[in-house]
Amino acid sequence: MPESHDFFVAADPGSTRARVRDALVRQGYTVEDGEQGALRAARGSLGLTLLVGGLANDRTFHTRLDVQLMIAPDGRTVARLLRGSGRSAVKGGALGVARGNRAFEQAANAIHTELAQAGVLTDSIPG
Repeated sequence: MPESHDFFVAADPGSTRARVRDALVRQGYTVEDGEQGALRAARGSLGLTLLVGGLANDRTFHTRLDVQLMIAPDGRTVARLLRGSGRSAVKGGALGVARGNRAFEQAANAIHTELAQAGVLTDSIPG
């Protein structure tokens, strides 16, 4: 499973950031502003996840994601989705890893769909 996913966008960083934020909020994440225009997204309960581990459902299993925004040399905006801190295996063994992988994939798909529907996605590369 990739640890990051880059979305290349033909739009300014501000509107890209807003679209990425909206996609994550629709997935149930609470999104906060980070440094230098980054976003920090979290979903679920860390306490509940540590208590019941991989038995937590998708929305209650604690997931953390980060999004960095930058400008590529060709002038396109890049939104890089990163797995957040806190390894899923510690939070539920094999089931936790599967839930963490699924959460990352769902977030990447939501961002991809949002940017594609807006007509600004030019490339999408898992990393």
